Amino acid sequence: MSGRLRVALASGVVAAVLPGAALLAAPAHAAEDEDGPCGSEQIPTSERLADSTTKDNVVFDRMHVEDAQRLATGRGVRVAVVDSGVADVPGLTVQHLGPVAGASGAILSGHGTIVAGLIAGPEGVAPDASLVDVKVYDKDEADTSQGEKPLTSGAIVAGIDRLLEVPGGFDVVNISLAVTRPDPALEDAVARLVATGAVVVASAGNKEVDAEDTTPSEGTEDNDADVFPADYPGVVAVTALPPDDASPALYVVPNADTDVAAPTVGAISVNANGQRCGTTDVATSWAAAEVSGVLALLRQRFPRETAAQLVARLEQTTESGGLPADTRFRDPWTGAGVVQAGDALTRELRPGRKGVIETTQPTVDADSQAPPAPERVDLFGTPRAMLLWSGLGAGALLALAVMLRPLVRRR
Repeated sequence: MSGRLRVALASGVVAAVLPGAALLAAPAHAAEDEDGPCGSEQIPTSERLADSTTKDNVVFDRMHVEDAQRLATGRGVRVAVVDSGVADVPGLTVQHLGPVAGASGAILSGHGTIVAGLIAGPEGVAPDASLVDVKVYDKDEADTSQGEKPLTSGAIVAGIDRLLEVPGGFDVVNISLAVTRPDPALEDAVARLVATGAVVVASAGNKEVDAEDTTPSEGTEDNDADVFPADYPGVVAVTALPPDDASPALYVVPNADTDVAAPTVGAISVNANGQRCGTTDVATSWAAAEVSGVLALLRQRFPRETAAQLVARLEQTTESGGLPADTRFRDPWTGAGVVQAGDALTRELRPGRKGVIETTQPTVDADSQAPPAPERVDLFGTPRAMLLWSGLGAGALLALAVMLRPLVRRR
Protein backbone atom coordinates (compact mmCIF):
# COMPACT_ATOMS: atom_id res chain seq x y z
CA MET A 1 0.00 0.00 0.00
CA SER A 2 1.25 3.47 -0.83
CA GLY A 3 2.61 5.56 2.02
CA ARG A 4 0.18 8.31 1.04
CA LEU A 5 -2.86 6.07 1.48
CA ARG A 6 -4.15 5.36 4.93
CA VAL A 7 -7.49 3.74 5.49
CA ALA A 8 -10.06 5.62 7.52
CA LEU A 9 -12.87 4.22 9.56
CA ALA A 10 -15.74 6.01 7.91
CA SER A 11 -16.69 7.88 11.05
CA GLY A 12 -14.59 10.91 10.33
CA VAL A 13 -12.48 11.14 13.49
CA VAL A 14 -8.74 10.45 13.70
CA ALA A 15 -7.83 7.46 15.85
CA ALA A 16 -4.53 6.24 17.19
CA VAL A 17 -2.58 3.47 15.52
CA LEU A 18 -3.30 0.27 17.36
CA PRO A 19 -0.97 -2.71 17.68
CA GLY A 20 -2.11 -5.46 15.38
CA ALA A 21 -4.78 -3.33 13.77
CA ALA A 22 -3.14 -0.25 12.23
CA LEU A 23 -6.51 1.47 12.18
CA LEU A 24 -6.60 5.05 11.02
CA ALA A 25 -9.66 7.23 10.71
CA ALA A 26 -9.98 10.60 9.07
CA PRO A 27 -12.54 13.23 8.15
CA ALA A 28 -14.18 12.76 4.77
CA HIS A 29 -16.29 15.16 2.72
CA ALA A 30 -18.61 17.44 4.68
CA ALA A 31 -21.57 19.02 2.94
CA GLU A 32 -22.22 22.73 3.27
CA ASP A 33 -25.78 22.13 4.49
CA GLU A 34 -25.40 21.50 8.21
CA ASP A 35 -29.13 21.09 8.85
CA GLY A 36 -29.29 18.23 11.31
CA PRO A 37 -26.04 16.47 10.40
CA CYS A 38 -25.33 12.93 11.57
CA GLY A 39 -22.25 13.19 13.77
CA SER A 40 -20.73 9.74 13.62
CA GLU A 41 -18.60 9.96 16.74
CA GLN A 42 -20.00 12.73 18.88
CA ILE A 43 -23.45 12.33 20.39
CA PRO A 44 -25.23 15.69 19.87
CA THR A 45 -26.20 17.64 22.98
CA SER A 46 -28.48 20.08 21.18
CA GLU A 47 -31.73 18.79 19.77
CA ARG A 48 -32.21 22.05 17.89
CA LEU A 49 -28.95 21.63 16.02
CA ALA A 50 -29.16 17.89 15.49
CA ASP A 51 -32.77 17.25 14.46
CA SER A 52 -33.00 17.48 10.67
CA THR A 53 -35.93 18.95 8.76
CA THR A 54 -34.67 17.75 5.37
CA LYS A 55 -37.43 16.09 3.36
CA ASP A 56 -35.68 14.81 0.25
CA ASN A 57 -33.45 11.75 0.54
CA VAL A 58 -31.11 12.30 -2.41
CA VAL A 59 -29.38 8.98 -1.81
CA PHE A 60 -32.69 7.16 -2.21
CA ASP A 61 -33.29 9.10 -5.41
CA ARG A 62 -29.92 8.13 -6.89
CA MET A 63 -30.34 4.44 -6.07
CA HIS A 64 -34.13 4.28 -6.74
CA VAL A 65 -34.73 2.82 -3.30
CA GLU A 66 -38.39 3.78 -3.19
CA ASP A 67 -39.03 1.73 -6.33
CA ALA A 68 -37.52 -1.27 -4.56
CA GLN A 69 -39.52 -0.64 -1.38
CA ARG A 70 -42.75 -1.12 -3.32
CA LEU A 71 -41.76 -4.77 -3.60
CA ALA A 72 -39.93 -5.39 -0.32
CA THR A 73 -39.20 -3.64 2.98
CA GLY A 74 -36.93 -6.21 4.61
CA ARG A 75 -39.68 -7.91 6.62
CA GLY A 76 -38.53 -11.23 8.02
CA VAL A 77 -34.86 -10.54 7.27
CA ARG A 78 -32.27 -10.57 10.07
CA VAL A 79 -29.43 -8.08 9.81
CA ALA A 80 -26.52 -8.05 12.25
CA VAL A 81 -24.58 -4.85 12.95
CA VAL A 82 -21.01 -5.26 14.21
CA ASP A 83 -20.09 -1.78 15.41
CA SER A 84 -19.89 0.62 18.36
CA GLY A 85 -23.28 -0.43 19.70
CA VAL A 86 -26.77 0.72 18.77
CA ALA A 87 -28.74 2.99 21.08
CA ASP A 88 -32.32 2.24 22.04
CA VAL A 89 -34.09 5.12 20.32
CA PRO A 90 -37.67 5.54 19.02
CA GLY A 91 -38.27 3.96 15.63
CA LEU A 92 -35.21 1.70 15.83
CA THR A 93 -35.95 -1.78 17.16
CA VAL A 94 -32.78 -3.70 17.97
CA GLN A 95 -31.93 -6.94 19.71
CA HIS A 96 -28.70 -6.52 21.67
CA LEU A 97 -26.14 -9.30 22.01
CA GLY A 98 -24.15 -7.11 24.38
CA PRO A 99 -20.56 -5.85 24.22
CA VAL A 100 -17.58 -8.10 23.67
CA ALA A 101 -15.09 -8.45 26.48
CA GLY A 102 -13.53 -5.12 27.39
CA ALA A 103 -16.18 -2.88 25.85
CA SER A 104 -18.49 -0.93 28.12
CA GLY A 105 -22.24 -1.28 28.13
CA ALA A 106 -22.70 2.44 27.51
CA ILE A 107 -23.04 4.00 24.07
CA LEU A 108 -19.98 6.24 23.70
CA SER A 109 -20.07 6.65 19.92
CA GLY A 110 -22.95 7.38 17.58
CA HIS A 111 -21.40 5.44 14.70
CA GLY A 112 -23.25 2.16 15.21
CA THR A 113 -26.61 3.86 15.71
CA ILE A 114 -26.30 5.84 12.48
CA VAL A 115 -25.30 2.68 10.60
CA ALA A 116 -28.32 0.83 12.01
CA GLY A 117 -30.59 3.75 11.09
CA LEU A 118 -29.40 3.74 7.50
CA ILE A 119 -30.13 0.01 7.26
CA ALA A 120 -33.46 -0.29 9.05
CA GLY A 121 -34.38 2.99 10.69
CA PRO A 122 -37.73 4.71 10.12
CA GLU A 123 -36.28 6.15 6.91
CA GLY A 124 -33.75 3.40 6.28
CA VAL A 125 -33.41 1.29 3.17
CA ALA A 126 -35.06 -1.78 4.74
CA PRO A 127 -37.26 -0.31 7.51
CA ASP A 128 -38.92 -3.63 8.41
CA ALA A 129 -35.74 -5.69 8.74
CA SER A 130 -34.89 -7.11 12.18
CA LEU A 131 -31.69 -5.66 13.63
CA VAL A 132 -29.30 -7.44 15.97
CA ASP A 133 -26.21 -5.61 17.23
CA VAL A 134 -23.00 -6.62 18.87
CA LYS A 135 -20.76 -3.90 20.30
CA VAL A 136 -17.05 -4.45 19.58
CA TYR A 137 -15.52 -1.11 20.59
CA ASP A 138 -16.32 2.08 22.49
CA LYS A 139 -14.88 5.00 20.52
CA ASP A 140 -12.47 5.84 17.73
CA GLU A 141 -10.31 7.80 20.14
CA ALA A 142 -10.75 5.46 23.05
CA ASP A 143 -9.20 6.54 26.35
CA THR A 144 -7.78 3.24 27.52
CA SER A 145 -6.80 4.82 30.86
CA GLN A 146 -10.52 5.22 31.49
CA GLY A 147 -11.26 1.66 30.48
CA GLU A 148 -12.55 2.52 27.00
CA LYS A 149 -12.03 -0.17 24.37
CA PRO A 150 -10.53 0.82 21.00
CA LEU A 151 -11.26 -0.97 17.75
CA THR A 152 -8.91 -3.83 16.86
CA SER A 153 -9.09 -6.80 14.53
CA GLY A 154 -9.37 -9.00 17.62
CA ALA A 155 -12.48 -7.08 18.69
CA ILE A 156 -14.12 -7.73 15.31
CA VAL A 157 -13.24 -11.42 15.65
CA ALA A 158 -14.91 -11.49 19.08
CA GLY A 159 -18.00 -9.87 17.59
CA ILE A 160 -18.19 -12.42 14.77
CA ASP A 161 -17.78 -15.28 17.24
CA ARG A 162 -20.70 -13.86 19.19
CA LEU A 163 -22.85 -13.85 16.04
CA LEU A 164 -21.93 -17.44 15.24
CA GLU A 165 -23.42 -18.51 18.56
CA VAL A 166 -26.88 -17.18 17.66
CA PRO A 167 -29.32 -19.92 16.58
CA GLY A 168 -30.70 -19.48 13.10
CA GLY A 169 -27.88 -17.22 11.95
CA PHE A 170 -28.30 -14.06 9.93
CA ASP A 171 -29.23 -13.07 6.41
CA VAL A 172 -26.96 -10.01 6.23
CA VAL A 173 -24.04 -8.97 8.44
CA ASN A 174 -22.87 -5.35 8.27
CA ILE A 175 -19.31 -4.52 9.36
CA SER A 176 -18.79 -0.82 8.65
CA LEU A 177 -15.31 -1.02 10.13
CA ALA A 178 -11.79 -1.34 8.76
CA VAL A 179 -8.29 -2.30 9.82
CA THR A 180 -5.26 -2.13 7.57
CA ARG A 181 -3.21 -5.09 8.73
CA PRO A 182 -4.19 -8.62 7.73
CA ASP A 183 -5.02 -10.89 10.65
CA PRO A 184 -5.30 -14.67 10.14
CA ALA A 185 -7.76 -14.88 13.03
CA LEU A 186 -10.00 -12.27 11.41
CA GLU A 187 -9.77 -13.98 8.03
CA ASP A 188 -10.76 -17.29 9.61
CA ALA A 189 -13.68 -15.70 11.50
CA VAL A 190 -14.96 -14.06 8.32
CA ALA A 191 -14.68 -17.34 6.42
CA ARG A 192 -16.74 -19.11 9.08
CA LEU A 193 -19.35 -16.36 8.92
CA VAL A 194 -19.55 -16.50 5.12
CA ALA A 195 -19.93 -20.29 5.33
CA THR A 196 -23.20 -19.85 7.25
CA GLY A 197 -24.81 -18.38 4.13
CA ALA A 198 -24.94 -14.82 5.39
CA VAL A 199 -24.13 -11.93 3.04
CA VAL A 200 -21.22 -10.16 4.75
CA VAL A 201 -20.84 -6.47 3.88
CA ALA A 202 -17.90 -4.23 4.84
CA SER A 203 -16.58 -0.76 4.07
CA ALA A 204 -13.88 -0.59 1.39
CA GLY A 205 -11.86 2.23 3.02
CA ASN A 206 -11.70 6.01 3.25
CA LYS A 207 -8.74 8.17 2.37
CA GLU A 208 -7.25 10.15 5.20
CA VAL A 209 -7.75 13.79 4.27
CA ASP A 210 -4.70 15.98 4.71
CA ALA A 211 -5.40 19.71 4.62
CA GLU A 212 -2.03 20.27 2.96
CA ASP A 213 -2.29 17.45 0.45
CA THR A 214 -5.34 17.32 -1.79
CA THR A 215 -3.73 15.12 -4.45
CA PRO A 216 -6.12 12.42 -5.67
CA SER A 217 -5.00 8.88 -4.97
CA GLU A 218 -3.95 6.82 -7.95
CA GLY A 219 -5.59 3.49 -8.56
CA THR A 220 -2.89 1.20 -9.87
CA GLU A 221 -1.80 -2.37 -9.32
CA ASP A 222 0.95 -1.12 -7.03
CA ASN A 223 -1.32 1.26 -5.17
CA ASP A 224 -4.08 -1.03 -3.89
CA ALA A 225 -5.08 -0.27 -0.31
CA ASP A 226 -5.23 -3.03 2.27
CA VAL A 227 -8.62 -2.92 3.96
CA PHE A 228 -9.94 -5.69 6.18
CA PRO A 229 -12.35 -7.42 6.43
CA ALA A 230 -13.45 -5.93 3.08
CA ASP A 231 -10.56 -7.58 1.21
CA TYR A 232 -11.28 -11.09 2.45
CA PRO A 233 -13.00 -13.63 0.15
CA GLY A 234 -16.77 -13.68 0.24
CA VAL A 235 -17.14 -10.15 1.63
CA VAL A 236 -19.05 -7.48 -0.30
CA ALA A 237 -16.69 -4.48 -0.24
CA VAL A 238 -18.58 -1.20 -0.58
CA THR A 239 -17.10 2.21 -1.34
CA ALA A 240 -18.64 5.67 -1.19
CA LEU A 241 -19.38 7.98 -4.09
CA PRO A 242 -19.16 11.79 -3.71
CA PRO A 243 -21.90 14.08 -5.04
CA ASP A 244 -21.75 16.34 -8.10
CA ASP A 245 -19.57 13.93 -10.10
CA ALA A 246 -16.56 14.74 -7.93
CA SER A 247 -13.63 12.35 -8.09
CA PRO A 248 -13.87 9.58 -5.49
CA ALA A 249 -10.07 9.56 -5.41
CA LEU A 250 -10.27 12.60 -3.14
CA TYR A 251 -12.20 10.73 -0.46
CA VAL A 252 -11.72 6.96 -0.65
CA VAL A 253 -8.78 4.67 -1.23
CA PRO A 254 -8.31 2.66 -4.42
CA ASN A 255 -9.29 -0.88 -3.59
CA ALA A 256 -9.11 -3.60 -6.21
CA ASP A 257 -11.50 -5.69 -4.11
CA THR A 258 -14.27 -3.09 -4.26
CA ASP A 259 -17.53 -4.71 -5.36
CA VAL A 260 -20.02 -1.83 -5.59
CA ALA A 261 -20.42 1.85 -4.72
CA ALA A 262 -23.16 3.93 -3.12
CA PRO A 263 -23.69 7.69 -2.64
CA THR A 264 -23.69 8.79 0.99
CA VAL A 265 -24.16 12.56 1.23
CA GLY A 266 -27.81 13.30 1.92
CA ALA A 267 -29.08 10.02 3.38
CA ILE A 268 -31.42 10.15 6.37
CA SER A 269 -30.68 8.26 9.58
CA VAL A 270 -31.07 8.65 13.33
CA ASN A 271 -28.44 9.49 15.94
CA ALA A 272 -27.83 8.08 19.40
CA ASN A 273 -30.23 10.62 20.91
CA GLY A 274 -33.03 9.47 18.64
CA GLN A 275 -32.89 12.60 16.51
CA ARG A 276 -33.45 12.48 12.78
CA CYS A 277 -30.23 13.42 10.99
CA GLY A 278 -28.76 13.69 7.52
CA THR A 279 -25.38 12.26 6.53
CA THR A 280 -22.86 14.83 5.31
CA ASP A 281 -19.78 12.68 4.71
CA VAL A 282 -18.46 10.68 1.78
CA ALA A 283 -18.03 7.70 4.05
CA THR A 284 -17.69 4.03 3.23
CA SER A 285 -19.36 3.10 6.53
CA TRP A 286 -22.55 4.78 5.40
CA ALA A 287 -22.25 3.21 1.94
CA ALA A 288 -21.86 -0.28 3.41
CA ALA A 289 -24.93 0.27 5.59
CA GLU A 290 -27.03 1.38 2.61
CA VAL A 291 -25.98 -1.64 0.56
CA SER A 292 -26.72 -3.93 3.51
CA GLY A 293 -30.23 -2.51 3.43
CA VAL A 294 -30.55 -3.23 -0.30
CA LEU A 295 -29.39 -6.79 0.28
CA ALA A 296 -32.06 -7.16 2.97
CA LEU A 297 -34.64 -6.15 0.37
CA LEU A 298 -33.19 -8.69 -2.06
CA ARG A 299 -33.29 -11.41 0.59
CA GLN A 300 -37.00 -10.81 1.19
CA ARG A 301 -37.70 -10.66 -2.54
CA PHE A 302 -35.71 -13.83 -3.35
CA PRO A 303 -35.81 -15.90 -0.14
CA ARG A 304 -34.56 -19.13 -1.73
CA GLU A 305 -31.48 -17.71 -3.37
CA THR A 306 -27.95 -18.05 -2.03
CA ALA A 307 -25.80 -15.16 -0.88
CA ALA A 308 -23.84 -15.44 -4.14
CA GLN A 309 -27.02 -15.14 -6.18
CA LEU A 310 -28.14 -12.03 -4.31
CA VAL A 311 -24.73 -10.41 -4.76
CA ALA A 312 -24.84 -11.26 -8.48
CA ARG A 313 -28.15 -9.41 -8.77
CA LEU A 314 -26.63 -6.46 -6.93
CA GLU A 315 -23.57 -6.30 -9.18
CA GLN A 316 -25.26 -6.90 -12.52
CA THR A 317 -27.87 -4.16 -12.11
CA THR A 318 -25.64 -1.21 -11.23
CA GLU A 319 -25.84 2.23 -12.79
CA SER A 320 -22.97 1.44 -15.16
CA GLY A 321 -24.51 -1.81 -16.33
CA GLY A 322 -22.74 -4.30 -14.09
CA LEU A 323 -19.42 -6.06 -14.21
CA PRO A 324 -17.35 -6.05 -17.40
CA ALA A 325 -16.85 -9.29 -19.27
CA ASP A 326 -13.37 -9.61 -17.77
CA THR A 327 -14.02 -9.33 -14.01
CA ARG A 328 -10.32 -9.54 -13.19
CA PHE A 329 -10.06 -5.82 -13.77
CA ARG A 330 -12.51 -4.01 -11.52
CA ASP A 331 -12.68 -0.27 -11.13
CA PRO A 332 -10.82 0.40 -7.83
CA TRP A 333 -13.14 3.35 -7.16
CA THR A 334 -16.58 1.93 -7.91
CA GLY A 335 -16.24 -1.82 -8.53
CA ALA A 336 -19.21 -2.95 -10.62
CA GLY A 337 -20.78 0.51 -10.27
CA VAL A 338 -23.36 2.44 -8.27
CA VAL A 339 -26.07 0.23 -6.77
CA GLN A 340 -29.55 0.52 -8.26
CA ALA A 341 -32.01 -0.99 -5.79
CA GLY A 342 -35.05 -0.81 -8.05
CA ASP A 343 -33.35 -2.65 -10.89
CA ALA A 344 -31.82 -5.22 -8.54
CA LEU A 345 -35.29 -6.28 -7.40
CA THR A 346 -37.02 -6.15 -10.77
CA ARG A 347 -34.51 -7.11 -13.49
CA GLU A 348 -35.12 -10.59 -14.89
CA LEU A 349 -31.89 -12.42 -14.08
CA ARG A 350 -31.24 -16.08 -13.41
CA PRO A 351 -27.97 -16.35 -11.52
CA GLY A 352 -26.71 -19.83 -10.73
CA ARG A 353 -26.30 -21.04 -7.16
CA LYS A 354 -22.71 -19.83 -7.20
CA GLY A 355 -23.69 -16.41 -8.50
CA VAL A 356 -22.69 -16.94 -12.12
CA ILE A 357 -25.06 -15.47 -14.67
CA GLU A 358 -24.68 -17.49 -17.86
CA THR A 359 -24.67 -15.64 -21.16
CA THR A 360 -26.36 -17.29 -24.13
CA GLN A 361 -24.75 -17.81 -27.55
CA PRO A 362 -26.61 -18.64 -30.78
CA THR A 363 -26.22 -22.34 -31.63
CA VAL A 364 -27.38 -24.58 -34.47
CA ASP A 365 -29.34 -27.65 -33.40
CA ALA A 366 -30.35 -30.04 -36.19
CA ASP A 367 -33.34 -31.29 -34.18
CA SER A 368 -34.73 -27.81 -33.80
CA GLN A 369 -34.40 -26.76 -37.46
CA ALA A 370 -37.45 -26.45 -39.70
CA PRO A 371 -37.65 -28.99 -42.56
CA PRO A 372 -36.24 -27.77 -45.88
CA ALA A 373 -38.63 -26.09 -48.28
CA PRO A 374 -39.92 -28.34 -51.07
CA GLU A 375 -37.88 -28.17 -54.24
CA ARG A 376 -39.55 -26.23 -57.05
CA VAL A 377 -40.26 -28.25 -60.20
CA ASP A 378 -39.21 -26.73 -63.51
CA LEU A 379 -42.10 -27.56 -65.87
CA PHE A 380 -40.01 -26.90 -68.96
CA GLY A 381 -36.84 -28.63 -67.96
CA THR A 382 -35.46 -31.88 -69.44
CA PRO A 383 -35.90 -34.82 -68.76
CA ARG A 384 -38.55 -33.96 -66.19
CA ALA A 385 -40.51 -31.96 -68.73
CA MET A 386 -40.67 -34.95 -71.11
CA LEU A 387 -41.99 -37.24 -68.37
CA LEU A 388 -44.49 -34.65 -67.28
CA TRP A 389 -45.88 -33.95 -70.74
CA SER A 390 -45.98 -37.67 -71.55
CA GLY A 391 -48.03 -38.24 -68.44
CA LEU A 392 -50.39 -35.41 -69.26
CA GLY A 393 -50.85 -36.69 -72.82
CA ALA A 394 -51.59 -40.24 -71.65
CA GLY A 395 -54.09 -38.89 -69.17
CA ALA A 396 -55.84 -36.83 -71.87
CA LEU A 397 -56.14 -39.82 -74.19
CA LEU A 398 -57.61 -41.94 -71.41
CA ALA A 399 -60.18 -39.26 -70.60
CA LEU A 400 -61.14 -38.98 -74.27
CA ALA A 401 -61.61 -42.75 -74.54
CA VAL A 402 -63.95 -42.75 -71.54
CA MET A 403 -66.03 -39.97 -73.08
CA LEU A 404 -66.34 -41.69 -76.52
CA ARG A 405 -67.23 -45.14 -75.16
CA PRO A 406 -71.05 -44.54 -74.97
CA LEU A 407 -71.11 -43.39 -78.58
CA VAL A 408 -69.34 -46.51 -79.75
CA ARG A 409 -71.90 -48.74 -77.94
CA ARG A 410 -74.89 -47.04 -79.71
CA ARG A 411 -73.59 -47.97 -83.11
